[in-house]
Amino acid sequence: MDNQLWESKYHEAVERLTREEAQWRTAESLLRQLVGCLGRVAHGAHDQVDPHIERLSAALGGPMEPIALEPLVNELAQAIHSLGDRPRGAREERSVAITRPQRTEHGSSVQSALSRLVDRIVVMPRLTDRANDLRHDVADAGDLVALAACGDRLADLVNEQRLGLQREIDALQGVLRHVTGRLDEMSQYMSRELVDQSNGEANGQALDASVAHEMRLLGEAALEIDDVHELRERVNASLETITHCFRDFRDREGARLTAYRARAEKMRQRIEQLETERNTLQRSLEREHELAQTDTMIGMPNRLAYEKRIEAAFESWQTTSRPLSIAAIDIDHFKSINDTYGHTAGDAVLRIIGQALLKHVRPCDFVARYGGEEFIVVFDGADENESLQVCERLRGKIQHLAFHASRQSVRVTASIGLAQFQPGDTPQSVFDRADLALYTAKNGGRNRCVVG
Repeated sequence: MDNQLWESKYHEAVERLTREEAQWRTAESLLRQLVGCLGRVAHGAHDQVDPHIERLSAALGGPMEPIALEPLVNELAQAIHSLGDRPRGAREERSVAITRPQRTEHGSSVQSALSRLVDRIVVMPRLTDRANDLRHDVADAGDLVALAACGDRLADLVNEQRLGLQREIDALQGVLRHVTGRLDEMSQYMSRELVDQSNGEANGQALDASVAHEMRLLGEAALEIDDVHELRERVNASLETITHCFRDFRDREGARLTAYRARAEKMRQRIEQLETERNTLQRSLEREHELAQTDTMIGMPNRLAYEKRIEAAFESWQTTSRPLSIAAIDIDHFKSINDTYGHTAGDAVLRIIGQALLKHVRPCDFVARYGGEEFIVVFDGADENESLQVCERLRGKIQHLAFHASRQSVRVTASIGLAQFQPGDTPQSVFDRADLALYTAKNGGRNRCVVG
């Protein structure tokens, strides 16, 4: 049973990694297009930057190798940084070309799209800090040149995530090959034991045949020989032959038993080693599985964990028809908090609200950070009225949380959209209704709950 459980976990891990790799390939393709668009928009803003944009755009047309891309990104960053070192007159001369993009609707939409893309990406734990830094830099980007640089970094992050996933897949496949080798050894061991058992049976049959032959000769001699002395000699000779047969049988069986014990001890050690490796791999997979579904900044489930939970809850709902609802929660004016008090304060707000949500939902409810400043709650077994009561309680708790930044009290509220599963629904359709209800709550004045 343990082996079946381990094998199931292994295949689930490989399927997850393969699925995530495909998603990252799609994200990489979209990022290539996004960076290309940003490069075309930023091209012409400054002669000093244009050659770097052109080289980077050309490089993105081929394989995205971090070793090749990193120097180009660094050169572009240095060129952008050098713009701030130009003489005052030169800065004023090009100020229109450089500052105008940040005021255009196109620039704002690009920043918004890039920000949403960064928020939606679920990276492996070791890349979390880089993703958070990138999220902050996108929010602070003042022009399209800076956004283009952020797009390059995001493409690099996606590529590194893909490479990391491939390394994990390769490692798991290596473990599978190792385990397969161990299983082959066990199969060969069993084959040898079957052959050895057959040899033991053959030795026993040979002994039986030898003894039977000697006994038959004795019987014939007893009938044919009248001389007692001659008969005694014939009996002694037959007994000597039988003794020799038994001695030979004992020697062969002793050698066979010694070889068997050596093989059995070697196999015991192999099995013990395999069991240790299996336990280590199982703990590693469980740890990686846990980390992959955890938002490390807040210490709560992330979007991937939500998708697995809602999938299981949806299957249960289809079978039992137990009430099932989704609530989308978004912090009001979160960008203003970041802009006014800094990203450190914004991250603190996310952590405090996330922990408050975990604390004040029902024990059977599930809470996750969906991305950015948005959280999501799954109410399993609660009808619409009960779910709405919990949402109102959560909204009230958030409203009365005490936040301080720069020695100032900061009032934080949240808007909530709630939707319940109905016949014919899917997790995506219910989420879309909850998301629409959320924006209805925001358009209606914020700090309120709306049922969709």
